[in-house]
Amino acid sequence: MDCDVLVVGAGAVGAVAALGLRRQGYRVRVLDAGQPMEAPTGEAIDPRVFALSPASIELLESLDLWPRLAPRAQGYAGMTVWDAVSGSDIRFRAAEFGLDGLGAIVENAALVSAAQAALDDVEFGAALAAVDETTDAVTVTTDDGRPVRARTLLLADGANSPGRQALGIAVSGRGYGGRAIVCHLRSERGHDVTAWQRFLPSGPVALLPLFDGRVSLVWSADDALADRLLALDDAAFSDAVTEATAGRLGALHTPTRRFAFPLRRQTAERFTTRRCVLLGDAAHVVHPLAGQGVNLGFDDLRALLVAMPDPDVGLRAAALRRYERARRADIAQMSQGIDGLDRLFSTANPAVSTVRGFGLHLADVVTPLKRRFAEVALGVKPGFPSASG
Repeated sequence: MDCDVLVVGAGAVGAVAALGLRRQGYRVRVLDAGQPMEAPTGEAIDPRVFALSPASIELLESLDLWPRLAPRAQGYAGMTVWDAVSGSDIRFRAAEFGLDGLGAIVENAALVSAAQAALDDVEFGAALAAVDETTDAVTVTTDDGRPVRARTLLLADGANSPGRQALGIAVSGRGYGGRAIVCHLRSERGHDVTAWQRFLPSGPVALLPLFDGRVSLVWSADDALADRLLALDDAAFSDAVTEATAGRLGALHTPTRRFAFPLRRQTAERFTTRRCVLLGDAAHVVHPLAGQGVNLGFDDLRALLVAMPDPDVGLRAAALRRYERARRADIAQMSQGIDGLDRLFSTANPAVSTVRGFGLHLADVVTPLKRRFAEVALGVKPGFPSASG
């Protein structure tokens, strides 16, 4: 046996999973088809950022990664969500939930490079070509013909997971008929250590606070609008973002290069096989409006660490079944909640807008409704503390 656990994929979820399992005493090898991630430096900020939940930050702290990330992380204590049609809004503040903060915005490159550096022995340029499961082991063959044999295989190789495809696991879901446009901008009024999100009939637009005072834009737009936005020059694009966010942060300007990626919801028909576990995007992809993708992947990892605490025992069949049931239930709840928000807000129908506006106002003043909204919008799980304890 070459190792106890083989992890395929050294992105955020895969690399952190390897660190967590090593901390529990497992012999872990990590393969990745790409090259090492370079740590971001200076003024250039990775266009891809994560909105980490308090639980995800706690996980990274437990693995001694957070000190490496903190200098380029921006915590936020507030979030404001409002409806472009009705004008109603809902505001979240960390203190009302008994929390020090609602989360932190961190660059993908900062997180991945820190985790890869902590591992120090990722085998890069090693693409998965085949997977063979037997009763007592699983063997991965790389594209250069090398076999790697392990007791358990973790697939954290992305939404188009070659490992998942090699196992013959199908996916279900749907496209949202649009793209998310991302870039960073400067704002006239700063960001007030707050995450901002406005729901337009064409899709939500979010401004996330960055450590250098700028904001990171995530604008989910239908394909026609996305084409128009990508074709604008920087000045016209900045004006469009300022208008789309109703000038809440004043004039937005000096955008970085724009990127766009398709919006979709996707869930694997199975998260586990006899000796394999899918983690993160390999198992599930959700709409980015709540920014919960990487947090759900870290939730996978925490559940897995509970399921396999002892390297002498590994991942037993009963624990594997419990893991599958628990994660599928959590993903279904979050995915359906996000889907519901998208359907509710992505319409200008006057009747729906009236009900929606009243609902937002009601949720802002009725604590149980607000807490449920927070579970979806912030990734805060049931049972989180209240300000009164």
